[in-house]
Amino acid sequence: MTDDKHAKRAARELAAARGISYTAARRQLGGALQPDGQEQEEPPPIVPTVGTPCPVDCDGSAHPRAVCWLWRPEDSKGVRNEVRRAAQLPNGRAEEIAWRYEPQGSFHGREARWLLALVYAMLTDQHPELRPGRARLWAAVETDDPDAVDAVMEPLDRAAARLLTKDPKRWWGEVHPLLDAYADSVENDDRELRTWQEVDDRHWIGRLVGKWRTAWTPVRNHNGYWDPPGVLWLAPKGWLDALLVERHGGHAPHARVRLADGRPAVVYAAQWGQDGLPTAYRVRELVPGTHGNIGRLVPTLKGNGEVVRAGTCRLLAPDEDDPSAAGVAGREQAGDVGDRLG
Repeated sequence: MTDDKHAKRAARELAAARGISYTAARRQLGGALQPDGQEQEEPPPIVPTVGTPCPVDCDGSAHPRAVCWLWRPEDSKGVRNEVRRAAQLPNGRAEEIAWRYEPQGSFHGREARWLLALVYAMLTDQHPELRPGRARLWAAVETDDPDAVDAVMEPLDRAAARLLTKDPKRWWGEVHPLLDAYADSVENDDRELRTWQEVDDRHWIGRLVGKWRTAWTPVRNHNGYWDPPGVLWLAPKGWLDALLVERHGGHAPHARVRLADGRPAVVYAAQWGQDGLPTAYRVRELVPGTHGNIGRLVPTLKGNGEVVRAGTCRLLAPDEDDPSAAGVAGREQAGDVGDRLG
């Protein structure tokens, strides 16, 4: 009788004697070593998940033999889609913010929503305290009120607004390297994932990192020319500034203001503290127009503007120094899109 037949018979006898399965008996008789001399690896345990979302305060005692189904915003029923989307991190909230504040005709601007999602993912991974607690977020979603969700998400939105910038020097010197380092850490992350939700979250973050890598790789377009790499990194900063100004006041992007020295200017970006109104603004001076803009004030396109304290500028009246102010706002926005494309 061969060794294999002996092993099979011994396993059957052990299974019958101990009341265990044949496979378990073979595993017990197999010893600590596999045929190649390597230590035998135990298969991972299979633990079921409960069939419905658990209450936000569930501690697992109600289902001791199953893993919790942790509540997520998409599990709430009878709530508007935009409310659930605004509460879902990182992709859903980034998509909702882009939908609210990026002009509908700006395809390339909205395409940058994945960059905001990547920033959200990095901040919540590195600073878990910025992610709202599950109970608070659930209560906000159940109100079916976007303002309630915005309120609990505000610490994260402010952190993202402070990180993002419209200053090229700061983007390339500080923000871009931070996102590069985070992408490296995600690609090298070998932490054990215990639930399907953790696996799902890591999958979506991995896709964001893939977009980040692809964005900086030159590609040949359908005409045979090489498209320059990059992403409209100025766009998400404008969305967050508009969101926070809407909630707390101040001057939104494209607002026309008068500086302390009397010069008219247009707000380009806002700087934020831990709470309240903006602490400073990046502005561009308004200068008399030429070549079809004679008699109007238009933003200067030289440089990246200047930073002024929030208390040193006031809102410019529509008819103040500019009889055609009604038509300027659209040109200011068009100029901002042109800057982003440049």
